[in-house]
Amino acid sequence: MTQTLASLVRVGAVLVACLALWTTPSAAQDTSAEVRTWGGQSWRLGQPSLEVFYTIPAPPKGGAPESYGAPPPSGGGSSSLSMSGSVQALSSFLDTGPGPKQGHRQAEHITIRYGGVETRLPLASITSLTFTRQLVSSSSLPPYYASRHFRYAATAVLTDGSRVEGDYVNLGTLILRGQTAEGRLDISWEDIESVRFQR
Repeated sequence: MTQTLASLVRVGAVLVACLALWTTPSAAQDTSAEVRTWGGQSWRLGQPSLEVFYTIPAPPKGGAPESYGAPPPSGGGSSSLSMSGSVQALSSFLDTGPGPKQGHRQAEHITIRYGGVETRLPLASITSLTFTRQLVSSSSLPPYYASRHFRYAATAVLTDGSRVEGDYVNLGTLILRGQTAEGRLDISWEDIESVRFQR
């Protein structure tokens, strides 16, 4: 009798553990985000995440041809570089090797600044983000890009109801990624006017 009762308790504990594991992913999938862009589009995204994209430079390739030809002439005259050597040596010089690798990861926090003071906010504690932007009037960028050169500020509302104001934010290559009925959607943070998370 005691062994049967112990067996039932073990089976019950295993069932509870399985149910806990089964319900955890569905709770994460219930998160959604309502997004509005500067262009006026609105979306409701399922399973939203903030993704940071980055480039890993390739290591420099060692080795160079054994001979580069004659050294450039000394003095003030014009010079040209001629290359000579075996085909194998020249091909190793011209071969740039593997290119840089692209990668991405999920962001766990964002940083906004106010008066030069940085505040790092965990994404799990953010209920909504609202961006404002102002055209940089004295932009040193080329004219074709100067009309799109904005300075961004942000207001974050946290899960405890507090607000964090920032007079400057630059989230780099961060995008908001989520699912719509049509499939996956990626939105650059610079295109977002506001986003509200529902957990």
